[in-house]
Amino acid sequence: MAAGSAASHNPFVDPLQDADNLPCADFGLLGPLKRSAEYSGIRKRVADPKPIDAWRLEMVHYFVFELRPEAEDASTPYALFTMRWEDHAPMSAIIITPNAEEKQAEMIDLRRPGVIQTLPLSH
Repeated sequence: MAAGSAASHNPFVDPLQDADNLPCADFGLLGPLKRSAEYSGIRKRVADPKPIDAWRLEMVHYFVFELRPEAEDASTPYALFTMRWEDHAPMSAIIITPNAEEKQAEMIDLRRPGVIQTLPLSH
């Protein structure tokens, strides 16, 4: 399933799902993803062009990239993209920055960067 990190600790998958049994995303979708405006907007922050995790739920493919923090003492942010073959751009593109001390994560939609949501961490 995973392209990198331990699947059983994937914070982006519903905890009720058996993350170890999810099929891997189709890496053929990385070309259209990386040509998208959303990816282009964060390209300089991407730590490694290879996703740290990738999986598929039904027909939706999920790709997670580690980003460089904007400040030296900041938490490591991640970019989460969802793709489908029938689309020519990401279905969604979100930056997620976990804050373990406050047990929450900040989410920024790359299509609406002024809109910031804060959600509780499940772990």
